[in-house]
This record gives sequence, C-alpha cells and structure tokens, in this order.
Amino acid sequence: MPSSSFFLKASAVLSALSTTTSAALYKVQDTYEGESFLKGFSFFDKPDPTNGHVKYLSKEDAAAKGLTKLIGNDQYIGVDYNNIELGGRSSVRIEGTKKYQHGLFILDLKHMPGGICGTWPAFWTYNTEQAWPKLGEIDIIEGVNQNNANKFVIHTDTKCSVDGTGQTGTQSLYNCALDSASGPSGCDVNAAEANTFGAGFNSNGGGVYAMEWTSAGIKMWFFPRSGIPASITADAPNTAEFGTPNANFQGNCNMDERFINQQFVFDTTFCGDWGGNVYAQSGCPMYSGLDGMASCKKFVSENPGAFKNAYWQISYFKSYTVNSA
Repeated sequence: MPSSSFFLKASAVLSALSTTTSAALYKVQDTYEGESFLKGFSFFDKPDPTNGHVKYLSKEDAAAKGLTKLIGNDQYIGVDYNNIELGGRSSVRIEGTKKYQHGLFILDLKHMPGGICGTWPAFWTYNTEQAWPKLGEIDIIEGVNQNNANKFVIHTDTKCSVDGTGQTGTQSLYNCALDSASGPSGCDVNAAEANTFGAGFNSNGGGVYAMEWTSAGIKMWFFPRSGIPASITADAPNTAEFGTPNANFQGNCNMDERFINQQFVFDTTFCGDWGGNVYAQSGCPMYSGLDGMASCKKFVSENPGAFKNAYWQISYFKSYTVNSA
C-alpha cells in the first residue's frame, strides 16, 4: 500500500498540472507593429471628450507635422513641440478599428509621453458605439503631469464593484460605477512600483504591459524591460508565469454585461478634467493670478519645447486568444 507521502506528492504534482493547464495558454490573434501598425487604427480628430487643451489631428495632418513616423520598426506617436499653440497643442488620438470581447493583450512599449507637466497620456479601451461609460472602459496606462507610478482603472455605468484582493497595487476606490459614490473616477489601483509610468519608465527602456480579460475578471501586469516573462518573449504567453497582477478587478461585477466590444485607444491630451484639476498640486509651474487649470493651459500653450519627449514609441501591440490545442 503506498504511503501517505506518495499521495501527498502525487497531489502536489496534479495540483501543479492543474494550475498550468487552467492558467491561460495563449496564441497570437492580431499583431500591430512596424509599417502595418497604423492600418489597424483610425484617427480621432474631434474635440476632446475630456476637455483637454488639445487639437487632435487627422492621419494626413499628423504625418505632415511628423507626429507619426517609424523609428526603425517602432511606431512613434508624438505631439507638436515646435510651435506656440494658444488654442491647444497638436496631438494624436488613434482608436483601434477591431472590437474585442475577452483575450490577452500585450503592449511592448519603449517610451511613453508621461511624467511631463500638463500631459495626460493613456492607453485604454472603450465601446465607441455607446455613451461613456456604458459597456465599459479599461485603462491600462494612465497618469498626469509628473506622476511616476501608473494608475490602472476600470469604469462602468452601473452595478460593478471589486474586492481589491490578489494584486500588488493599492486599491483606492472599490465601486466602478458612474452612478455610485466613485462617480467618473471608477475603481482605480495605484501601481506599487515607481518605474511603471513617466520618467522612470522611460529611463529604464520601457517595458511590457499585459491585460487579461475573461468572464471572471480583468487582470493587468507590468513587466520592466529586464523582467519580461520568457513565454511573452517566445510569443506563447502563459499567465502562470506572470505572477501576482498589479491590478485584479473582480468581485461583485458581471464582466460580460459591463464590458462589451472594446476598442483600444492611444492618446495624449493636455490638462483636461483630470490633469488640469490636479495641476496646482503637481509641482508644476503656476502663474500669478491664474488657477491650476488656467496655469496648465498657459504652460502647455507657451512652452512647446517642454513636450519633445511626450511621445509613444511602440515596439508592438498584440492580441491573443486561448490556445485550446
């Protein structure tokens, strides 16, 4: 008769196998990189919905001003840093043309626009066919002014709260619904690491952001350039290797009702509802007789050279589906 230790060891092996097989093993679905990167996106050139001090350019105008170009095989998306622009700084907002429902999404990013006074860059998703935030918003990268730690956020219109467990980041708000006390802030998680956004991120050569979206919840990870999991490098991501996520949004929230047909967005706006309203508390230049919002707009308008480094440099963005083989 086998000893009890035999059964304990066998149980441990089976548990490990179960963890590996239930952990998501993924295969590539869509790849956005190099010369084909922008083919998967449309250019948003309407007024900024977040009331930013910005002029979003068309595809043609952005290219003509040098705000979109290739650096080697990397996609550059920048802002105007040559001209005084009193009506708002020229910038780019692109929105993915494909709608997604569940999956793993990985962004290899070498440089981001964050960490500069007046800026509000974001990499996020929403449903373009419904009034915000109906059918959800997922913020993977977001920050303002001189922030050096990323903020992960989800937004819904109603009926969604999370428990804030199983993550390394710090939960600030737990109710994600617009019709709750959280209001337009959603439920947010502040990254514990200072190299996840802005100047620290850029000085370390960037890194990789991953977002896994399933019926059970939404998880997000950041990996510095020196710590990218081998399975991501091998283009066969296995979330069992990823460790504890920075943000783990799950709880009393029906993810399949609250998040539907998401499209991915890259943008860099200035000041606006968030960046402008906290500008005065951000250690950024203030002007005599002006409040934070007005000072933010003046700084952004009159100091083009401050925004030379307000650009995205994207190695690739990929979507993955579960590998059932």
